Amino acid sequence: MTEKEGNFLPEKKKMEALGRLSSKVAHDLNNILGAIEGYATLASRAVGPDDPLRQDMEEIRKAVAKAAGLNKQLLVFSGRQLLRREPCGVNAIIGSLLKAAAVVQGGDLKVELNLQPDLPGISGDPGQLQQALSNLLANAREAMPGGGMVTISSSLLRLEGTGVNSPKPEEAGTEFIKISVKDAGAGISGEAFERLFEPAFDAGKKTGGTGLGGLALVYGVVRQHNGWVEAASAPGRGSEFFIFLPVGGPAAAAAR
Repeated sequence: MTEKEGNFLPEKKKMEALGRLSSKVAHDLNNILGAIEGYATLASRAVGPDDPLRQDMEEIRKAVAKAAGLNKQLLVFSGRQLLRREPCGVNAIIGSLLKAAAVVQGGDLKVELNLQPDLPGISGDPGQLQQALSNLLANAREAMPGGGMVTISSSLLRLEGTGVNSPKPEEAGTEFIKISVKDAGAGISGEAFERLFEPAFDAGKKTGGTGLGGLALVYGVVRQHNGWVEAASAPGRGSEFFIFLPVGGPAAAAAR
């Protein structure tokens, strides 16, 4: 295993280009889906309740709804999703996730917590951050179909200069909350590892984890919080995903 295979930070310029492309595709696709939904609705009203065509119209509308969900993930990845920022604490978000997430209920998946107490708060969207962490948990579970241990950790770091990979480093400050989600799966290498966060790459077929709407959503949500994501993995040694979120502003004191 080379160092490149073991540790990965998404290439900034490539991901920015993919973000711009995703934004344009999502905008155009949204218009097309709106037209299909509208005509399908009108057509369904023109047929009787027992007409076989009515069922066909409903299937079209279901397909549109599914496509709209994927389109939403493209918007998140491109940084165009609306955030509802408020003072919040990372440990509280993790706690709420474990109470509510069906992904950790049942089966042989076990979750171990290693959370640093009294972390400063952040200014963020708790719902979006919880969804990002939920996707990482889902990815870990799919990487361990026979069950296993997932370790979730949080800690406070001080970073400066080139150690800060925020989209807007001048606004990020020097204190960051680091969250890690580590599994004991088969690990990832090669092309799958290099393309983990690309929205059009089906990571599920390559790694046993989530594809579009999974890691791409994690990447988009974290970047909208002026943070970044890293990954570490090796065949046979599992995978670990790291989220870095900046601390700062009135929210840090309010959510402490």
